[in-house]
Amino acid sequence: MKNRKSLFLPFVMLLVFLLAACQPAAPEETEAPPVAPEVTEAMPAEEGACPAAANDQVVEMWSPLTGPDGDEMSALATRFSNENPYGITVSHVAQPEYIQKLNAAAAAGNLPAMTVLRVINVAELAERNVLKPMTAETLAVFGAGIADEFPANVWVGGEYEGERYSFPLDIHPLVMYYNKDLFAAAGVAEPGTTPWTRAEFESALAALHSEDVQAIAIGTAFQGATLFQSFIRQFGGDLTDEAGTTATFNSEAAVQALTYVNELKQQYSPEISGAGDPEVNVFKQGNAAIVIHGPWHISDLQKLPFVGFAPLPQVGEEYAVWAGSHQIGFTTDDPAQQAAGACWISWLSENSVEWAKAGQVPARNSVRLGTELGELAAPIAAVAPTTDSAVILAQVAELEGALWGQFGPVVDAVLMGEMEDIQAGLDAAVAQSQQIMDENAERYGE
Repeated sequence: MKNRKSLFLPFVMLLVFLLAACQPAAPEETEAPPVAPEVTEAMPAEEGACPAAANDQVVEMWSPLTGPDGDEMSALATRFSNENPYGITVSHVAQPEYIQKLNAAAAAGNLPAMTVLRVINVAELAERNVLKPMTAETLAVFGAGIADEFPANVWVGGEYEGERYSFPLDIHPLVMYYNKDLFAAAGVAEPGTTPWTRAEFESALAALHSEDVQAIAIGTAFQGATLFQSFIRQFGGDLTDEAGTTATFNSEAAVQALTYVNELKQQYSPEISGAGDPEVNVFKQGNAAIVIHGPWHISDLQKLPFVGFAPLPQVGEEYAVWAGSHQIGFTTDDPAQQAAGACWISWLSENSVEWAKAGQVPARNSVRLGTELGELAAPIAAVAPTTDSAVILAQVAELEGALWGQFGPVVDAVLMGEMEDIQAGLDAAVAQSQQIMDENAERYGE
């Protein structure tokens, strides 16, 4: 028995060896068939989608929107917070003197995640490291080809030194408000969404003016300066060269523009002047047939049944209109906060027809050109076609202050009858502006 067992064991071992040799070789690890990865919340989002990193983020956004537009923005932030499926919460905090508040918060290391800002402040805040560039991951949330959704002038305004710092929300051009009752009484046809020609504009003014009614209310301060900026472009000039490094608002076109604004004022409303928009009050009281001013007056003036809305007339060879733009940028480079903020920006942009109720023209083409805008915000729809011709300054740090702070007093002095030599006044202002611009360029290393 012992001998039979000793013979059996080698036989079994040999059989096992032969069977193993007959088995196919195990495939190498690199040749293993691909296994579909499990989809988890940690995986990156597709382009144009809200990434998982944004989930459950709490985002604080500041803004300079301290009036009714601020209430509208707060309501939209609340709506997004309640409706988005990612658990993102956005809180909107209006900040008067927002540039000073942002700079102070940056110094204290207490910045919010993002801010609404005026397009004129992008370069300055970027230079001071208050605004942070948008990352590739953040930009992917907006989807490919997003630049095609906006007029070039406001899209470019969010770029500085090759990086994107802000996303356009709106454009706010000047609006020509008019009194429909006074127009009817004078037999003047109401304007449409196509800007009046110079002949149409001046013919209407002549017909509207009387002993009791001013055809147009022209003041000083903001209104006079923005009309000057609009008409200098219409007459073929500009405030600076294309790069924004040389002041040019003492050209023949500039003299022509300021002369024209002054002629309108002296002929129709010589006594109006001062801050606080007194020209708008004259119009509200029914004592002026036309006033040209910013769209932030829409929410108030549309309550008056006699008010109509139209674009700034074209008095020069090429149409142009002063305008501003609110944009949204990040004051943090935290990836999760930027991701959540980008989801909020994308939603707000796509739903910016609601923002039009605050007296702002949506920057996004599909919203601005859509039929829904006219249904929800007819006054804004009336001036929306002018946005491609909006006067937006070059993106240079502190450029607006260097310009407006110098030509503004000249405009006021001319309109108030305190300066007769327009060319000399503008020459002196250009010299002052250029000095400030050169100092700014040296400070910021431009």
